[in-house]
Amino acid sequence: MNEKDLKKLQEMLTGSVLDVIKDQLAPIVGEISAAKTQEIVKQMMVQRSVYGHDITGLSKSVKKDFVRVCQAVAFDKLTIDVKANEALVIDQDNRGGYLVSQEVADAIMRIAASVGTILSQATDWTMTKDELAIPNYTGSFLTGSYVGVDQVGTIQGLAFGQAVLAVKKWQLAFAVGNDLLQDENVNLADWLLAIAGESMANMIDQQGFAGGSGLTLNGVVVNGPFLGILGLPTSSTVAESGQTATQYFLGGSSTSGKTAFANMDVIADASAAIGTLEESILSDSAFYFHRTVWANLRSQKDTAGNYIIPYAAWAPGTLEQLIGGGPVKPAGYLNEKPVYTNRWLPPLSATASNTKFGVFGNMKCMAFGDRGEMSVEVFTSGAFGGKEIALADQRGIVYRHRHALVPVLPRGFTIITSSNS
Repeated sequence: MNEKDLKKLQEMLTGSVLDVIKDQLAPIVGEISAAKTQEIVKQMMVQRSVYGHDITGLSKSVKKDFVRVCQAVAFDKLTIDVKANEALVIDQDNRGGYLVSQEVADAIMRIAASVGTILSQATDWTMTKDELAIPNYTGSFLTGSYVGVDQVGTIQGLAFGQAVLAVKKWQLAFAVGNDLLQDENVNLADWLLAIAGESMANMIDQQGFAGGSGLTLNGVVVNGPFLGILGLPTSSTVAESGQTATQYFLGGSSTSGKTAFANMDVIADASAAIGTLEESILSDSAFYFHRTVWANLRSQKDTAGNYIIPYAAWAPGTLEQLIGGGPVKPAGYLNEKPVYTNRWLPPLSATASNTKFGVFGNMKCMAFGDRGEMSVEVFTSGAFGGKEIALADQRGIVYRHRHALVPVLPRGFTIITSSNS
C-alpha cells in the first residue's frame, strides 16, 4: 500500500472521536503534545486495519480491560470482572494506585520506543533491583604478541570501568473529563496508552541528551536525576581514566573562528567527527541535531552557489524509510551516516561560541534500565494544570514508572561544539 492510499485510509478511520479526546486533553497537556498523541493513535488505527494488529501487540479485549481498570479506580466500581481484574491488576497500594500488568506496561514501552530517539536505539537492560553495575572496558585495544624462539610473550591487562544504572521514579499526570472516562472502547485505550508512551519517550530523550547539564532548552532548565550526553566530561582531569566523551570543535580547533552552529562544514567537520569514533562502534553511529540546526546545515551551498547536501548526504533504501517500517526515521543522511533530530538539543537560535550543540555517536553506548512496574492512579480532586478538577467534572490520571539511564561508554559519543573564537 503506497503513501497516498495509506493517507486515505487514515482519513477514513479517524474522525470526531479522536478530535473530542484531543480537544479535552489539549488544555491540560498542551496543543503540541495532544496533537502528537493523536498522531500516534491514528497510526495505531491504520496498523490494525492494514496488519490486523498495532504496535502495542494488545488485543481489543485486553485494551478494553485496561480501560475498565482505570474506570474501576476512578469510580470505585466493584463490578469489574474478577478474571479481568486478575489479568490486569497485580497489586494495590494503600493510596489506591494499581500496578498494570506487564503486558500493558510492555505495550506502553513499545509505543515510547516508536517515538523516542533514545529508547528506540539505546541498549535495554532488565533490572530486578534498584541499582545495576555495568562493566565497560576502559583499557587500550588488545593486540596480543608474536612469540619468538625461547622468548616470553607480553601480557596485556584488562581494564574495566563501571557504570551504574540507578532507578528513579517518573510520573505523568493529566486530566480527562468524567463523561469521556465513562466510555469503554478501544479508542480511549489507545489514547491512555499513547499519552504514557509519548510522554515517557520525551522525558527520556530530555534526560539522555541534556540531563544534568543545566542547559535551557524550550524554556526549560534541564537538570534531572540522570547524566545526559551533553553533560558528559570531556577532560581526563574531571573523570575517571577512560570515562570521558570526545569533544570536536568546529574546524578541528577551539580557536578556528567557527563560533556559530551554522559554521559547521557538512563535509569537512562531519567527516572529522566520524573519524573520532573507533571502528568497533562506528557501524551503528549517527548524527543528532535540533531540527532547526539540521534545516540550516542541509541548505549549505558551495562557492558556486550549488547545494552541498546532495554530495554530503546518502540515503539508502532501508526499512526505516518505508511507511510503518522502523521506529524513529532519520531526517536525512550526512556523509553516509543517518541524522536524527531531537527537540532536546540546542536550537539554531541558541548559537554561541564554545557551545555544545550536536552529537555524533553510537546510541547503543547508552543503557536504559527498565525496572518493569508501571502504576496508574486516578484522583477525583486536586489541581491539575492549575485547575481544580473536582470543579471541572474531570478526573486526574497519574502514571508512574521506575527506570534508569546512563551513558555506559562515554567514548562512544563525540560532542560537536562551536569554537571559542
